Amino acid sequence: MIEFTDSFSQAAVAEACSAFPALLERICLELTLPIFIRPRDEYGDICGPAEIIPPDRIRKTQLFVCQRDMVDNLPKEIGFCHMVRDCDKYGTPHGEWRMILNGSYYNHGDNAHPQWSSHT
Repeated sequence: MIEFTDSFSQAAVAEACSAFPALLERICLELTLPIFIRPRDEYGDICGPAEIIPPDRIRKTQLFVCQRDMVDNLPKEIGFCHMVRDCDKYGTPHGEWRMILNGSYYNHGDNAHPQWSSHT
């Protein structure tokens, strides 16, 4: 799940993802949640079909952009916080969100030649 801190951040991230497909791929990859258990043999190889189980925790990523970090209409830096929330045995969330990681996606290049990387 993605959550934006404000509408400016939402618009800036949308512009950046539209202009830089590699950034969109990076963000999407980091949001992939493992919700399948795969049985493994003693060597660690998959030995049976995947079992779908309720998640034991859910994740969300908060994204935010500061107006000072804009170059033309695209952000130079996009801040993020990864947060988790525990779930019961049925996959229902309970308790408070906990921050587990914060950092930023930073463009070390420019808008014509982007070089996005993440820093935590």
